[in-house]
Amino acid sequence: MIDLTVQVLKYYFYGGHTMGLFKSLVKGAMNVAGGVVKNINSFENVKDRAPNQIGVYIMSLNGKVKYVGRAIEDRPGQSTKGLRKRLQEHWRGAANCKPELFQYRNQITVSLKVCQTVAQAKALEARLIRQYDTVQNGWNLRYED
Repeated sequence: MIDLTVQVLKYYFYGGHTMGLFKSLVKGAMNVAGGVVKNINSFENVKDRAPNQIGVYIMSLNGKVKYVGRAIEDRPGQSTKGLRKRLQEHWRGAANCKPELFQYRNQITVSLKVCQTVAQAKALEARLIRQYDTVQNGWNLRYED
């Protein structure tokens, strides 16, 4: 068995296939690393690890920002206070949430921006909705003031 392994290694390293083997190893490592990074930002992971603080969340589908939302204390129809609770509402498909977020929840990635004040969160949300134009190209219904 050892002889066979040595022969295979000699073939790859001395037989001109070193680059092919190296490329295969690098490609495999990149696929694994990419899967780990995607998992870290997955909606499912973020919803349970997000801080329960005021902030803004950015949801992307296939690399494109589709929805920008905020988690604040005094929003009508929002029963919860922080990012974690708000994201969990979206994950469950609560009545006050976007149906698209529930529908694509296993494919969405999430980025968070913690804010110090409600005013800061509102301003950041409004700026990001305009920046990514998620009214025309996503799931936001209107531009925020």
